[in-house]
Amino acid sequence: MKNLFLVILFLGLVIGSQIVFFKENQSSNNKLKFEEITESIIEVKSTNFRGQSNFGSGIIISDDGYIITASHLVNNAASITLVNQGSDFPANLIGYDQFSDVAVLKSEMNDLRPIKMPNNLDVSVGDKVYALGNPFNLGISVSSGILSATGRNFGNPYLNIFQTDASINRGNSGGALVNQRGEFIGMNISIASISGGSEGVGFALPSDKVISIAQEIIKYGSIKRAWIGDLRFRGISYRDNENQIVPGLLVIGNDKTISSGLEDGDVILKIKGASAIWSTFIASINSIKPGEEIELEVVRKDKLIELRIVTVLKPDD
Repeated sequence: MKNLFLVILFLGLVIGSQIVFFKENQSSNNKLKFEEITESIIEVKSTNFRGQSNFGSGIIISDDGYIITASHLVNNAASITLVNQGSDFPANLIGYDQFSDVAVLKSEMNDLRPIKMPNNLDVSVGDKVYALGNPFNLGISVSSGILSATGRNFGNPYLNIFQTDASINRGNSGGALVNQRGEFIGMNISIASISGGSEGVGFALPSDKVISIAQEIIKYGSIKRAWIGDLRFRGISYRDNENQIVPGLLVIGNDKTISSGLEDGDVILKIKGASAIWSTFIASINSIKPGEEIELEVVRKDKLIELRIVTVLKPDD
């Protein structure tokens, strides 16, 4: 019995040590190589027509010089410069979308390292994430944190913005948020801060939305806008079933040339769950593609109904 016990103990020690070795080996293999990841992030500097300068970050999405960044950094720029490994390179603005804050730049640089894309954007609150960018124009650096929340809308529920506590400061705009595999999951765009510095509340656009917008800009030079017709609205205060005063949009004109699903006298109360105010309504329509639906909660003849309106391509005129 004693010998059998010793044999079992020995086998347990051997198997246990192999498991520990395997886990350590896996951990070593999965360790991110930030020196490589940061090669896909670039410094962006711009100067407007008044001579005022701005700085931020960009993300390399192709080896032949396509860069994505935040449009608020470059949409009024007279000149744009990219800084890569200490050298300056001029860049052209291909196009931008002010509603999503996405812009595409093109440089003559070649043999660049594009950022790693996920096969499927699968994120959960609590995931470990890393923010890469050019904070305070000091150069490319990395900060870490977790994914604090998803589905933040900030007046546009169709962007489904991510929230993170990874340190994001001025200059990080246009940089990347990556997961533990070094895959691009979001583009950093803003922070919530009283002091003006990082307070652990940063925001990023989901990478699938960013890439979709960027591809359309590269193909067409601009975004094809969704449309539901020439409707007229008036902002009102509406008393709901719980006797609460909430904002609403009263439909006072309906273009009969397309069937939007809205009728004169309808009161829009929610836009994909967000409060119905004019800026949110316009931003929501302008951030989806023609053919996609906009989800509304509407009061019609004192009855609350849900509408899913299919948009069409907005005419050029």
